[in-house]
Amino acid sequence: MKPPLWIAWCAAVLLGPMAWAQSEPTLTTPTVERIMQSVVGVQTRSDHQANTARTLGEMRLGSGVVIAPDTVLTIGYLLLEAETVDLIDHQGRRVPGQVRAVDSASGLGLIRALVPLRLEAVPLGDSDALPTPGKLWTLGQRESELTALELVSRKPFAAGWEYLLETPLMTLPAVNNWSGAGLFDQAGRLVGIGSLLVPDVFGDQQRLPGNLYVPVNLVKDPLPELLRTGKRPGPAPSWLGISSQALPGGGLAVLRVSPDSPAERAGILVGDTLLALQGQALENLQDFYRRLGALGPAGSKLTLSVQRQGQVRQLDLVTGDRNQSLRRPSGI
Repeated sequence: MKPPLWIAWCAAVLLGPMAWAQSEPTLTTPTVERIMQSVVGVQTRSDHQANTARTLGEMRLGSGVVIAPDTVLTIGYLLLEAETVDLIDHQGRRVPGQVRAVDSASGLGLIRALVPLRLEAVPLGDSDALPTPGKLWTLGQRESELTALELVSRKPFAAGWEYLLETPLMTLPAVNNWSGAGLFDQAGRLVGIGSLLVPDVFGDQQRLPGNLYVPVNLVKDPLPELLRTGKRPGPAPSWLGISSQALPGGGLAVLRVSPDSPAERAGILVGDTLLALQGQALENLQDFYRRLGALGPAGSKLTLSVQRQGQVRQLDLVTGDRNQSLRRPSGI
């Protein structure tokens, strides 16, 4: 039985490049060449008054992957409230772009090039069919070669900003150039888009840092509608405007409340503790988001039990649409 790729990677560090080269197969030269020209740099700028400028900055830099003659798939947070978008190809050519969609359900974003890219698009692979463990490759903007990774986990991931991925792509070893980077299978097909550096890819006591890639299958079905209208079909998912984290003894600590959000209008404050949703205790972020989604789309009514300075109160809310709280980028 072959050792996991991340173990082979450690061996390569200790024994030299020869040990790595002999441990796993490599991509064909034509496949590598197609991937190398398909990954572009993404530079965006938002207005300094935009809500997301406070947390993500006004200027953002990452990567994207060409999936159609005039279309680039990237990570959505690069595009939130973006006023300008530039694409930079592997030869340094700068092409103006336009935000086509930011999909809050998946966390992915789409850019339309305003002049021809003249780059070969890469096909989308099947991110659901990937073996775990299994070998994959990643490439970010300005990188001269691909980096081999191992898919080691599909454990659910919940982030404090009301974001849940049930089956993300968790990889080792950790790489730094992850924001919007492409993740490719052995046929050179795009299977994921880089999102985060995570402190623990396994969710257990091993505590190995790695990366989270968003599976491309999350946008395959809604892709035509995302390109046509800028949003996926159907009603928007419920959103409260709360950034939180789980507490050891139960409940969720409120870290941030978005301006003019359902949470702010209901009177929720930073420092509050969310104890229960619809009278049932909240266990963790995953539990919170799953139950919130099960209550219905934006416009649904709910009750939160909130503790503040030792007192518990019941707050009634009507959920909102996250996208309605953002400045509308040009083109959507």
